Amino acid sequence: MPFVLELDYDRGIPVYRQIYEAVVQALSTGRLAKDEQLPTIHELAARLDINPNTVARAYRDLEHDGHIVAKRGRGTFPAPQTKPPELDRESILNDIYTRAIADGARHAIGAREIIRYFRKALHDDQT
Repeated sequence: MPFVLELDYDRGIPVYRQIYEAVVQALSTGRLAKDEQLPTIHELAARLDINPNTVARAYRDLEHDGHIVAKRGRGTFPAPQTKPPELDRESILNDIYTRAIADGARHAIGAREIIRYFRKALHDDQT
């Protein structure tokens, strides 16, 4: 199954980061098989109608973080070994936090109010 992703320009998250998140999520859920080749930079850029440099940045960050490996002349593939789950969890939690703050800002809700709400919701769940 080919790797598919959709961009959401209203999220407040840079496009290269949305690509990064989509690849990491596809790897963690198995939607992207360990031996499945990712689209080339130019293929994905054309499919998403974005600048190839944006895809190149996402792929560069993914490779730097150990999620993918570029094999010269063969393509880009998932890395044979992924990082320990706790490192991925930290990245995921950071992304969740960033999205929550960005979404809140679009509705004129500050970070402190969001955190207060999360604490209250956590407390309500525990009772």
